[in-house]
Amino acid sequence: MDKVKQEIIRTGRWIMDQKLTWGTSGNISAREGDRVYVTASGTVMGALKEADILICDLDGRILKGEGRPSKELGMHLEVYRRRQDVEAVIHSSPFYSTFCTCSDLELKTKLFIESMYYDQAVGRVPYFHAGSRELAEAVRDLCGQCHVILMEHHGILVFDRNLAECRAALEVTENVCKMNVLARIGGIALQEVPGETVKDFLEGGYYKKQRNHLTEGNDQEAK
Repeated sequence: MDKVKQEIIRTGRWIMDQKLTWGTSGNISAREGDRVYVTASGTVMGALKEADILICDLDGRILKGEGRPSKELGMHLEVYRRRQDVEAVIHSSPFYSTFCTCSDLELKTKLFIESMYYDQAVGRVPYFHAGSRELAEAVRDLCGQCHVILMEHHGILVFDRNLAECRAALEVTENVCKMNVLARIGGIALQEVPGETVKDFLEGGYYKKQRNHLTEGNDQEAK
């Protein structure tokens, strides 16, 4: 089996096993050079097969596979075109993350080691219909500033250098959202790590190497 397809299938099963989506919600893609592997429309993440993954170019033209790609393909392609460093994208609808996209809850994210890194910058876009040009453009305009985007009344989009990092960001963000929701319900004031400590943590490489584009505002748009 194609290694990229195998990793997408494994990711889909992991997402479903962790209950980080439901029904046919969600889509996965991975880039290899100038080719993008993307899940087909109507597929279930936990039951993906090799035939459920199509290959297209960065303009969305299908190179290999039958059927229709996910209607969110345009959104994925905008991320790849804007961010040369990104090699994988996951859109999913975990319960607590989706709950937060349907509320006015202002997320506190600097709560623990992993969240200080993966949720250093969490973007948010208003509701646009799934698969619409408006949604793809909103994601395009924001994806240079973060690795996680909450899409109102829709779900979450994570993108990073590989699917393993995307899985980590998805799980971490869902737990951050859960902590925020439970704190609100329980009347508990979440305490974030102080800003200077977060800065020292990130710049000092105490977890992983800092992403320069987040600290310097450098967009890595493909030429």
